[in-house]
Amino acid sequence: MAELDDRKKLILRAVVEDYIKNAEPVGSRTIAKKTGLNLSAATIRNEMGDLEEMGLLVQPHTSAGRIPSNAGLRFYVDNLMDRYQMTALEIQRLKSAMLGKFIELDNIIKGVSSAFSAVTSMPTFAISPISRLGGSKSVKLANIDGRNIMVIVSNSSGIIKNKLLRLRKSVTDDEVDRMNRIISEHISGIGMGGYANLDSLIGALGAVGENTEIFASVLELIHEAEREIDSKQVFVEGAANILRFPEYKDVEKIKNILEFFDDKSVISEAIDAIEIAPDGEGVSIYIGDELPLPQLKENSIIVSRYSVGDDLVGIVGVIGPQRMDYAKVVSGIKYLSDTLSSMLNDRLGPGNGSDEEGDG
Repeated sequence: MAELDDRKKLILRAVVEDYIKNAEPVGSRTIAKKTGLNLSAATIRNEMGDLEEMGLLVQPHTSAGRIPSNAGLRFYVDNLMDRYQMTALEIQRLKSAMLGKFIELDNIIKGVSSAFSAVTSMPTFAISPISRLGGSKSVKLANIDGRNIMVIVSNSSGIIKNKLLRLRKSVTDDEVDRMNRIISEHISGIGMGGYANLDSLIGALGAVGENTEIFASVLELIHEAEREIDSKQVFVEGAANILRFPEYKDVEKIKNILEFFDDKSVISEAIDAIEIAPDGEGVSIYIGDELPLPQLKENSIIVSRYSVGDDLVGIVGVIGPQRMDYAKVVSGIKYLSDTLSSMLNDRLGPGNGSDEEGDG
């Protein structure tokens, strides 16, 4: 691509920002009024023609104005976009929406994402933090009232999952303590699926005595909790906000994007297929054809990582039309990832490992 002179940059920027605001092709007369270049509409039309030849603008209809192409949006994001400073009011609205006391890890992520979606009117997704290092698990049983046992599974990063087991017959504190000792000897610390080792399983079941059925149910819940700790959990908030944009008037487009939001495994697949800036190094932007899935080709994704200590890392992002206010969304996603990191470090960081995170 040839080097753009300052005049072309100014015109391209004006076209992109007008299109983002109004969702309509932009004509030369509109640009003449907005750029302050003191150029005639005819001269601007010629410049827009050059930008079209360079692949930065496209003309959807012969008699229409121009809209930015994927390449034009990418050039704008990389070279022309001003850094957006969130206003005090926007920050206050986000803080107010996040003031609720989210007791559980999942609820923290969902609550903060929901608050961001409500304030920005953009669909927001988040992927729960996953340990980079893996690590062993520890398990503890708590007798709630004789007919309910809480199975508490935690990993070395401090993430805790609680599973409630309802019993058909009562158990005593001594029986639960005995099961805790057996778990400590045969299960805790081996990690995901470790209790499936035949020797460990036989040893544990042989030691538990008449409570074999209860213990088997405990093992199932331990496996379920460990799987949740070690797997990605995807949360989507504000998916219906996508319908606010005129780009999604077409029924097929609506169907494709809502099916995407509904299938968490596809979201995870899409995020795995793109490269995201390392922790603390900003926000990544993918526009149209840069996205890996066919149903996303007319959308953009803005993502950032959030982290807890040196081990846990998760992802937050926004998906929307290519015609989005990139500067504002980038600033908001950075604020969101920083806020999540701060909230989760307060909860899961050093000295906070005793907190418990449950299913709800």
